[in-house]
Amino acid sequence: MAKAVRKKKVADASAEEKIIQAARIVFTRNGYAATTVRDIAAEADINFSLVNYYFRSKEKLFDIIMKEGIRQLLSGMQKNLNDEHTTPEQKIDIVCVELLDMLMMHPDLPLFVMNGVANSSPDIGRELVENNVMLNSYFVKQLQERRAKGKLEIEPLHLVMNMMSMLILPFVARHLLIRSGAVDMQMFKAMMEDRKKKVPIWIKAMM
Repeated sequence: MAKAVRKKKVADASAEEKIIQAARIVFTRNGYAATTVRDIAAEADINFSLVNYYFRSKEKLFDIIMKEGIRQLLSGMQKNLNDEHTTPEQKIDIVCVELLDMLMMHPDLPLFVMNGVANSSPDIGRELVENNVMLNSYFVKQLQERRAKGKLEIEPLHLVMNMMSMLILPFVARHLLIRSGAVDMQMFKAMMEDRKKKVPIWIKAMM
């Protein structure tokens, strides 16, 4: 009996993960509004009724994936941004490398999060506010202190927006760049490797 229960739990976990992975693909490709539960079931090669059994609705499934995506995008930066033993310049070096590494492993994540925020529930809004890793960080506090002393001309928020844009927007535009023939996947990866060195130089030049 216990063995049968364990097998069912493993099967349930496997089915749930399969559905989540399929939903992430379909939501990214079609957007929230144009995606149906049947689309997700077809992508997962799983029975339509099982999607409803595990997640009850498209909305609940979307919220789960959005929260996971937001945490994934932000959590890797949190430790480094709040390290009180490194300078802002050192934080920029570290965050640029680590965020680009993470985005290379999950290249569709920025587009998914950007497309999804407008369609998500109030819970997602709270998630973004509560996990505002960058703006509530020790890094931004350091920048504000420099500005207050007249040692930083640029507004810290501008610096943060510029850095995040330089790191994330290439991934948002990735499909367009590749489909237009401007780059192929190998070139894109090489450019992202190059940006690990260049983005910190560009950001520090603004300080």
